[in-house]
This record gives sequence, C-alpha cells and structure tokens, in this order.
Amino acid sequence: MSETALSTAARLFAAIEAKNPDAVAALYTDDVTVWHNFSNASQDKATNLATLTALCRNVPAIRYEVQERLLLTDGRVLQRHLLRARVDGGDEIVIPACMLITVRGHQICGIEEYLDSGQANRLRAATGRPAI
Repeated sequence: MSETALSTAARLFAAIEAKNPDAVAALYTDDVTVWHNFSNASQDKATNLATLTALCRNVPAIRYEVQERLLLTDGRVLQRHLLRARVDGGDEIVIPACMLITVRGHQICGIEEYLDSGQANRLRAATGRPAI
C-alpha cells in the first residue's frame, strides 16, 4: 500500500501540473470528497473537477514545489508544498499549502486541503475570478 499511496499522490500533482483534469478524474473515486480550510466545506467529484478545470484554463503555468511528502497510516499521504502559479504577464504567485490525501486501492477517495487564502485570492484576482 505504501508505494501505491505515494505514487498515487505523485500522479495527482503531475496531472494538475500537466493541466489534465481528465487524468485527475481517473485518479478520483466516484465518491471522493475534497475539503478546504477556507470554506470549511467539501466538494464532490464533479465540483472539484470543475474547480481544477477553471484553474487549468485560467493559469498559464502551474508547478508544485514539494517541501515534503510523508506516508501516514491507512493509505494516507501528507504533502506540504508551494503551489507556483505563473499568470498572464509573467508574474508568479506562490501559495503555501498542505494536503492530506486518502488513497483507496489506486485511487484518491479524500483530500483535505489547507492553503493560504490570501495568496489564493491574489491568484484568483489575477485571473479574473472572485475571491474565496
């Protein structure tokens, strides 16, 4: 399970960097829930994929700078990273974040995302989207 959980988490971030929401969809279970600290609410699969699709459409370049990725118990992976988003005009917005990813088999069934909402709102403003 350890290699599966770690490699599944790595594939998630690679798919987002490649701006490939279809690859993310294939990694998610049908009943995945994605919780965010800034809203204290969970998204279902369709809603989260719509969010990721908008990110991929509105941000020219996305890169995760992984600070650490740790295997926890029961198929869970903790990742601390900097999301580096290059926007039109070349500016880079850096969003510190931490995610707890739960893997079942070879798919992700849960994500808890903690991010700096101030920096996320800078990115949203730069791409013409409303604040979170």
